[in-house]
Amino acid sequence: MMLQVYRDQACTDLLSKLEDLSFEDKFLFGQQNAAHIGVGINAKDGTESDIKNLTGRHPAIVGIDTLSFYGYEGTFDAGVKVVKQLNKEGVIITLSSHMPNFSLGGEGFYDYSPNITDGHVAARILPGGDLNTKYLRFLDKIADFAEACIDVSGNRIPMIFRPFHECNGSWFWWGKDYITDDKFVALFRYTIDYLTENRGIRNFLYAYSPNGPFTSVEEYMSRYPGDDYIDIMGMDFYNDRPKEDDDFWKKFTASLRIVANSARERGKLFAVTETGPRTLDSANDGKYYEGIAPDENTVKDWYMRLLKTIMSDKNIKGITYVFTWANFSETQFWVPYRKADFEHEMVADFLEFVNSGHVLLAP
Repeated sequence: MMLQVYRDQACTDLLSKLEDLSFEDKFLFGQQNAAHIGVGINAKDGTESDIKNLTGRHPAIVGIDTLSFYGYEGTFDAGVKVVKQLNKEGVIITLSSHMPNFSLGGEGFYDYSPNITDGHVAARILPGGDLNTKYLRFLDKIADFAEACIDVSGNRIPMIFRPFHECNGSWFWWGKDYITDDKFVALFRYTIDYLTENRGIRNFLYAYSPNGPFTSVEEYMSRYPGDDYIDIMGMDFYNDRPKEDDDFWKKFTASLRIVANSARERGKLFAVTETGPRTLDSANDGKYYEGIAPDENTVKDWYMRLLKTIMSDKNIKGITYVFTWANFSETQFWVPYRKADFEHEMVADFLEFVNSGHVLLAP
């Protein structure tokens, strides 16, 4: 399969737009669920986002997850409306997929973790497996979404599809402890082949995104599906329990160099497909905060450190985009926000970051 055969004109144009960034000292900034889930937004129809409320513009890239097709982070129809609105505002869409464990419940069952009693989900959903039909129904839902998201001219809206993320971890059923490298590659290719050949999806670019850190090219490339299946090579890498003197930025730089060099060798784009500070706990009150803490963050200039890390290394300049996770609640958010009479303590840092001249939001 050659990816360029399976791109419509809008998708080809999006790829060209992203490729142009690789020659500049700028990169796109994105956030998951930004235009229908947020701490400081009222409308959930794609017209508002926490970032737009701060800056006047949406993030350049907004993520939707297939979870929304089944009512966990929205609905299928609402997701289509959000994508259409974002497209009007010049926002690029990326679609991720926390795929359910198909050996449990229905297609929409909210459990994407490994099943301890059956760690062979991949074998069962591939051709010849007893769950193949169920998996194809799930892929059909993705294809239906791609077909339903059309612009004002009736053309399908291009998206970056990022399935099987963090495939080298052990927290998803497609992780390294539950599916061999060769079986993972077969599953990834089968998924893309079905969408393109059986369902005629032409408005997807495809991304590969293992979880960092990486210590070698071999480690990063161990589950790579092949040049004919990938447009964007990325990594997910969070800064867990950030501290002033931790070694996160050193590992982040080394890992991103591996991603960047691997991508350039293959003529691919590269990106940070998920990142952000994760407090995970808080010394001052003992509460669990998955992302940024509401206050007393130990690294209040995290976003400017991110910018300086990228812009100070010639190997990783030319990155296409950097993407953070969603602002689900006041105790689970990744981008500082402002609402009513409250302004998060990292707003100033974030605004300095986006106003630096190197970070691109929506037009």
